[in-house]
Amino acid sequence: MTKCNRPTMFLTFLALAICWISPANLAQQQSQNPPAQSQQQPNQDVVRISTQLVQVDAVVTDKKGNHVEDLTVDDFELFVDGKKQDLTHFKHISLPPVKRELPPVKKSDAPPAPANMPTKQIDPKDVRRTIAFIVDDLGLGFTSTERVRETLRQFLDRQMQPGDLVAIIRTGRGLGMLEQFTSDKRLLYAAIEKLMWNPLSRDMTPNFGSEAGLGDSEESLEAASNQQSIDSGMDSFRNTMFATGTLGAINFVVNGLRPLPGRKSVILLSDGFNIYPPSNNLNDPDAVAQSIMVQEAMKQLVEMANRSSVVIYSMDAKGLLPLVPGGETGGRPTGDSYAQAMQENQESLEGPVNLAAQTGGFATFNNNDLNIGIQEALYDQQSYYLIGFDPDDEMFDRKQHKIKVTVKRPGLRVRARQGFYGYNDDEPIAAEKTRSQQIFGALLSPLGVRDLSLRMTPYYFNSAKDGSLVRALFHIESSKLNFKDTADGKKTIKLDLAAYAFDDKGAAIDLNAKHIELTFDEAQFKQVQSDGLTYRADFPVKKPGAYQFRAVLRDAESGRLGTASEFISVPDLSKNRLAMSGLVLSIPKTEGEKESTDVKTSPYVRSFAKTGWVKYGAAIYNATTDKKTGQPQLTVQAEIYRDGKLLKQLPAESLQLPAKTSAKRFDFVGQMLLNNFQPGDYLLRVVVTDALAKKKVGQVEQWMDFSVQ
Repeated sequence: MTKCNRPTMFLTFLALAICWISPANLAQQQSQNPPAQSQQQPNQDVVRISTQLVQVDAVVTDKKGNHVEDLTVDDFELFVDGKKQDLTHFKHISLPPVKRELPPVKKSDAPPAPANMPTKQIDPKDVRRTIAFIVDDLGLGFTSTERVRETLRQFLDRQMQPGDLVAIIRTGRGLGMLEQFTSDKRLLYAAIEKLMWNPLSRDMTPNFGSEAGLGDSEESLEAASNQQSIDSGMDSFRNTMFATGTLGAINFVVNGLRPLPGRKSVILLSDGFNIYPPSNNLNDPDAVAQSIMVQEAMKQLVEMANRSSVVIYSMDAKGLLPLVPGGETGGRPTGDSYAQAMQENQESLEGPVNLAAQTGGFATFNNNDLNIGIQEALYDQQSYYLIGFDPDDEMFDRKQHKIKVTVKRPGLRVRARQGFYGYNDDEPIAAEKTRSQQIFGALLSPLGVRDLSLRMTPYYFNSAKDGSLVRALFHIESSKLNFKDTADGKKTIKLDLAAYAFDDKGAAIDLNAKHIELTFDEAQFKQVQSDGLTYRADFPVKKPGAYQFRAVLRDAESGRLGTASEFISVPDLSKNRLAMSGLVLSIPKTEGEKESTDVKTSPYVRSFAKTGWVKYGAAIYNATTDKKTGQPQLTVQAEIYRDGKLLKQLPAESLQLPAKTSAKRFDFVGQMLLNNFQPGDYLLRVVVTDALAKKKVGQVEQWMDFSVQ
């Protein structure tokens, strides 16, 4: 059942949510500058380099590349600078199994889940894999860029699993908020769409060379040679700068991964970069100096990766290059150009191959299906050994020491990190102390912080008076809050709540920060224990686009923190295209009944009984009207999903405008019956279709999650 209302309905509907009287609203609220601190989670050490222990991770496979998991400490030998070490620490780590083969394309009679279906925010304890894709747009050709885009789409469609925390990061042009670790595929698909070929990127595709020499005069040949020398020098300098830029960007990502527990993966998608002077330029002092710059950047990155327990896997985005006449390699083939093209291709792999080898990973090349390499990398992470020894004091001389790990059993292959610099990893690090440091640390944490339970729901809407606005509703569970007794027998709590809005470039467009002091009598405190606390923050939005809303809650007494993060898209109403506000859920009231004040069934929490009616509502903007009747031709269809599958589809219903209501901005309300639904989490999808609008812009949708008790 669906009906239309005048534009005031949606604002009133949402106002009921934000004006609902919770015990928090009964107390005084005092505004103050934001705080911030995050409690460090204990790190599950993989690589350790300290005066008490040097520990490295090693992967052992058979000749077919399958993991070997039945080895003991007696099967291993570890050498440092050629000297055998006595092994004092040994452990085998086995994670949930991953198949080496690519998951098959699922064939089902059921309709596939919409690509833009929201994903529930993942709890840190439920993270299975942390994967950073680094797209080297400082070194990707035009064809390679499109191959990378398709590879990442395939990963999201076929390879990404529940519990995966994924980031897509560019080495050149940043993606702002889209370059964050998330389990939300909407953000990841948006990041893929932003990947564009960089015309200034270094060109690592082999070339057969120019046509100079075919019937040219001696003077023209000399001029061409001089020009080629100039161009070569400029290309060499540019490639060096871009190669160090690539390594610096990877270093930044690796450093951000360091605090996360366990063994982490970085998958580099690149056409490659040189770390040594080109074979035809070995005696050029400038080329040698430039290569030394790249090598130094490589050393710093490898050391950071090894101390951060990060394994780097390199994927050659060029794919399979047919270095034969008529292939994709550029230029016109001449006498020696085939060998030169093959040499250039080999040299372009120097950087990625060495980087992977020195961090315990591997490189994949000569394959047009990069998803196979990604699947191998995911498989590689599921099993490894931790091998350690008590180091001599002489090893901590701040010099580089080479490591070699071998296995005694014949026919096996072992991959491990290849060295470390002799300085102690256990040097004390200054602890975060101030409120601002705590909140800022929690805000930037890739996994977020869940010491406190904070739930945030942002709604977009637009009014003629206030323009576009995002209203964020917060619900705070009280079980982990530190309440204090007052002298008059009441309970008090002090909280810091900071909410930030970021645009798609990562710029903070707004901040709403409060220091909240609340006091409750006995009856109010019982209600708080049962219902929790509610709060709202409004963010005026001047520009359309994608926005990230992040919030940090801090208990001022205990220092505990909780974070929440949500993605929302703000439409461009100035284009006069069909648009839709956020979707509000609650329970309907009967005739003469007062609006419910139960937090659980309010838009803050959206938790409903397994049998009963649920009301949903939104505002519609820019509907097209029939010139004769003045009425739009709109249909609304609601769908309920669970675990990514369509559970129930309600019949499509037509909308009719009430008299004197503008099609530019009006509200609708619908109801759905939960008929003995199983307890759990669900998603409601509401699709509005405008039959009079152009097909490309004639349909909009909104999603909202809810649960059944």
